[in-house]
Amino acid sequence: MANLALGIDTGGTFTDGVIFNLDQKTVEAKTKVETTRHNLTLAINRCLDNLVDNLKEKKGNQLNIRQIKMVSLSTTLATNAIVEGQGAEVGLIQIGFESRQGLPTPYFASVAGGCNIKGRLKEELDLDAAEKAILEMKDQVDAFAVSGYLSVRNPIQEMQVSELIQKLTGYPVVSAHQLSTDLGMHERTVTAVLNARLMPLITDLMDSVKEGMERLGVEAPLMVVRGDGSLISESMAREKPIETILSGPAASIIGALTLTGIQKGIVIDMGGTTTDVAVLNEGRPSLNREGAEVGGWLTRVKAAHITTIGLGGDSLVQVSKNAELSVGPQRVFPLSWIAAQYPYLIEELEEIRAVDYSSMDAQPTAILNYIRDPLNIKLSETEQQILDVIRDGPHTLHHISKKLKKEIDILPWQRLVNVASVHRASMTPTDILHVNGKLNLWDRRAAELGTVMLASRYRTSVDDFVEAVLDEILYMLAGLTLDRLLAEEGADFSLADEESGSYILKRILGAKNQDKQHVDFSTHLKHPMIAVGAPVDAYFPTLAEKLNVELHLPEFADVANAVGTVSGQAVERTTILVKPGEGGGFLVHTPQGREFFMIFEEAIDYACKEGRKYVYDQAVEMGAVDIETMVERQDRYSKMSASADPENMDQKLFIESTIEISAVGRPWSG
Repeated sequence: MANLALGIDTGGTFTDGVIFNLDQKTVEAKTKVETTRHNLTLAINRCLDNLVDNLKEKKGNQLNIRQIKMVSLSTTLATNAIVEGQGAEVGLIQIGFESRQGLPTPYFASVAGGCNIKGRLKEELDLDAAEKAILEMKDQVDAFAVSGYLSVRNPIQEMQVSELIQKLTGYPVVSAHQLSTDLGMHERTVTAVLNARLMPLITDLMDSVKEGMERLGVEAPLMVVRGDGSLISESMAREKPIETILSGPAASIIGALTLTGIQKGIVIDMGGTTTDVAVLNEGRPSLNREGAEVGGWLTRVKAAHITTIGLGGDSLVQVSKNAELSVGPQRVFPLSWIAAQYPYLIEELEEIRAVDYSSMDAQPTAILNYIRDPLNIKLSETEQQILDVIRDGPHTLHHISKKLKKEIDILPWQRLVNVASVHRASMTPTDILHVNGKLNLWDRRAAELGTVMLASRYRTSVDDFVEAVLDEILYMLAGLTLDRLLAEEGADFSLADEESGSYILKRILGAKNQDKQHVDFSTHLKHPMIAVGAPVDAYFPTLAEKLNVELHLPEFADVANAVGTVSGQAVERTTILVKPGEGGGFLVHTPQGREFFMIFEEAIDYACKEGRKYVYDQAVEMGAVDIETMVERQDRYSKMSASADPENMDQKLFIESTIEISAVGRPWSG
């Protein structure tokens, strides 16, 4: 009896699923359904039902649920939420410092406290000030983050503030020391805030998958892909959803490798919301050890070195009142899709055609769709009125403004989008493909109406506008690809971001008026390109021809992410530092606290022993078998003088030992 795994990838647009034969490494069944963001359970249940029905039909109703040894999940929801600036509103308490750089939340306060580099408290924690700040933020936020100065050396004050938040509010709370052992106050603080922002989103997804598993009687463990392509347990994903940023792209890399066997090349995954690119070397993507950067925020999350931009089939296509075209990074429902669900919107779009929006900031094609009421946030009167108007069905901004008797440009709808109470529909690349006949999934008339309105705003014909949007998409894809490959060579510039580079890039893609040109620009990519994702057929053959690269569109490319979810290993890691103590001896800094030893060898032995036990226990808890633990240690010394002998230990000064411990195992048991 074959061992099977269920792989699910929940993206911003589609939820993909596969049933994978773990013994033969083959796809036994696949499906693709729309992601119902207002109710994730609907999409998960449809995905699971389709997979089971497809396999039963293929195998003659021979599926035994007990054959399913693992359910594994990847998602772009966390990445998309960061790129789009969405998720829970978060209150941040900073202990012993105040960040002077930008933060991903407007709600923050600083209180006295903090410790020094050795982990000794340098100032008493001001719990009274913390309580005041927490209560002031309570009605404005859904979750909290706590970040203390050098808390990686001693987390006690972060733990005290977290306990206070739980006592006063009962809201989810994240401490920075739980997420990273690295220094870098700003990056660790950003990571904690983003983690708190994502907790309700990932919790909803986990609950939906668990409900679907229970309904089918699947008792296998639920695993989640994290940003480096490895698998973690459901419980860890709930506690640390920030680990799932770049989960979908990481799964696509593993899936592309599984489907093609190509060991060296460039993998590009184009979905509904983002396009992600990574370079494969010797069958593995390189890791970004400084931390993943998503949506302009540098985090301390270790992930595959993936470059992500907000470009996908459902990216917002808009034209400013100054006739400037842009695509992304925000994701919206396509006009063609939402009109197919709510046909009355065609009449509302027809009505807008007669209105002159050329001088307004608002996009004439914008439609607001109700998702849910905010969790804890108090709304203004007009915000509440907007929700009331669209509660029973979506409407155009034009319709809402008439209903509320307010000018469109002063309607306060943006915050409702940011907290995921409202999702927009508007013009997208998917609509453009409906207009030019490459797609015929939903309501073409709605796509045509949107194109007419934006073409008018762009001051051109419909045909020229469609071509302009497609050219912009190819330009963005080419820039992403070449910039990523040049970065692999050590280049620290961007073709797409610099004026001269942008000129050359457009010439490579085939600029107009070629009879007036004296220089031909072209490229040749040395290693193959693997393109995966739903819309790749529409763009990548043209892109590959322009860039002169060998293109692979593998079978099951449309569900490569789901294949990747069941192809990884269960991995648990931790980092422990051993540093000189104050006045002698050695301090061992673990994620849980610090210990003191007089003898160096005893400190190292303790760090290795505790680290091995921690990662092994965590791997067992997530259901891994055949577990191996590995220890990597790096000692850092400095010379006591310029003339000191580098080989003589008596002439060297100990700085620190960094001990990285990993446990790797098979994520399912036979």
